[in-house]
Amino acid sequence: MKKLSPIILFVFITFFSCSNEEEKSTDLQVQSDPVKLELVAMSGQMRGSETTGEAMEWQEYFLLKNDMKFEKIQKRDGKEYRSSGTFEIVMLNGDKYLRFTHDTRNEAYGNCTGDTIELLRYTSSNELTGSWSACDGPGLEYAFN
Repeated sequence: MKKLSPIILFVFITFFSCSNEEEKSTDLQVQSDPVKLELVAMSGQMRGSETTGEAMEWQEYFLLKNDMKFEKIQKRDGKEYRSSGTFEIVMLNGDKYLRFTHDTRNEAYGNCTGDTIELLRYTSSNELTGSWSACDGPGLEYAFN
């Protein structure tokens, strides 16, 4: 039997030993504990108006549970607003989104359509951006923690 050349052996080992980081970071259904998706930056319509951390107008985060349900908590003006519902990963016009369907209408979320759907578009494997800015709402950026 002929020996494998070192180059072929190296390629074979490299190919089968690589892991797919994107699968790990975005596979929300495998997590046993809730995954936290936190608002990390917001901006207005004017260039350079981005704020982060405690300087933002409000703080909020989503807790994504392994049964495809979520809870959203928003803290604004000394009050806490909560919403819950279901979420799913969807593809729209070639882009990957998290689509949240809230159980009720309330002040914990905003969108352009006036319904109970909130869309966040993936900009990387662990960062998302809200769609509310498309209709003069604030630009909202989120990250998995």
